[in-house]
Amino acid sequence: MKFVALSLIASASAFAPSAQLSRTSALNQHIGSGGMADTRNPEASVNEDPRKSISAAPSFEEYLKQRAAQDGAPAAAAGELLGSFHADMMLYNWLVWKSISHVNFDCSFVAVLLQRHSILAPAAAAPVAAAPVAAAPAAATGTGGDVLSTLQSLQGPGEVWGADGIAVGKEESDLRGYDNFGKFFDLIQSTGVAAELQGAGPFTIFAPTDPAIASYETMRGPVDARVVKMHIVPGLISSADVSSADLTSLGGEKLTYRYAVRKHFVNDAIIGEKTFGPYSDYPIDVACSNGVIHGVGLCFAM
Repeated sequence: MKFVALSLIASASAFAPSAQLSRTSALNQHIGSGGMADTRNPEASVNEDPRKSISAAPSFEEYLKQRAAQDGAPAAAAGELLGSFHADMMLYNWLVWKSISHVNFDCSFVAVLLQRHSILAPAAAAPVAAAPVAAAPAAATGTGGDVLSTLQSLQGPGEVWGADGIAVGKEESDLRGYDNFGKFFDLIQSTGVAAELQGAGPFTIFAPTDPAIASYETMRGPVDARVVKMHIVPGLISSADVSSADLTSLGGEKLTYRYAVRKHFVNDAIIGEKTFGPYSDYPIDVACSNGVIHGVGLCFAM
């Protein structure tokens, strides 16, 4: 019986709230100039291992005065260059604050230190010219032929391997190939729609890539003439005019435009879609003799 009673007492004590230790974080703290407790204000100390030494840091106002006094001073000696770690960190912050254009902030901190003597040279030194801005990629251009002949040879967006490349020894960012428009070109021919594109036009073709056609066929079935005509709009519509143009297809169906997440959509397909990596994006505004072509990554009938 005593054993049972002791067991019950032990079980009850396991669920009893534990005693809370009273402690405060206000002890031995330094109150900073802003009135807040400063827990990161260690005393200056010198250790036989220089890496463990702590130097007294000047205030920001004192640092600015020191910098102003050194504006016309000669460059620091090599020994001073690699001196206090704290001073070096303040130098780096100063460089960022000043936004000096000729400092490569992608380089390591050590490289910044090595440039220190020239960066803090007198103002009379000749400024380094800013690097030229990279030119924007050229817009896609056609071959000068009509929409059909241009579509047949048009190069689509570049696609990377992604996670699939690991199994075959490729980097995820390696080029896997280009998603061209051969399937859509063949469908224009096989459905008889090509005959309606032989005239002077103009026609605007929203050409789905081969993977887009394959996805539609897998999920919805064969692509017929109606679906093909949904991607062709009479008239010349640039990518910049999609939002205000009449988007009535060759088959008489009204396409839906919307603007969302900073992108232009027609029937849920992005116009001017970007790809991953440095490879070509979905082509847009491809000029032809009787129209224009925009590549899209989704079939309009999805």
